Amino acid sequence: MKGYAVRLVLPSETWAVRASVLWPEKSADDTCSLDVDSDDGVLHFGVMYQNEVVGIGSFMPQNHPDLGPSIAYRLRAMATHFDHRGIGVATMLIRHAESVLQEQGVGGIWADARKGALGFYAGLGWDVTGAFYTVPKRGPHRLVWTRFDE
Repeated sequence: MKGYAVRLVLPSETWAVRASVLWPEKSADDTCSLDVDSDDGVLHFGVMYQNEVVGIGSFMPQNHPDLGPSIAYRLRAMATHFDHRGIGVATMLIRHAESVLQEQGVGGIWADARKGALGFYAGLGWDVTGAFYTVPKRGPHRLVWTRFDE
């Protein structure tokens, strides 16, 4: 996509998109940090457009208890700025992260996906499994995951 690029970003560079898209009750400051943002192995990817972060996703080492040890990374706080939706920003970010993690020997990724995002993950070829469950303040979610070690 012309003018867009994915790169690693600092946790603080995710805060504006986290606040505007995911957590509108928060300010774009450290109240948008995750407790694991600075842990070893955590990767924060940002899609850049004109030196602005317009898409984000944070990937952290964490197994899901039902998916086996090779699905070793979790995606959290995935979002695309409202002005950049529907043009492939999120897909660009996910595909880049999948490539990086696969090169590192990770076998797959999982996430708790909001109901409204399930079609996006299914369109990427990720599995959407299990019953809906409610995440407090965020609404219905389902487990989504992909593996690339088979």
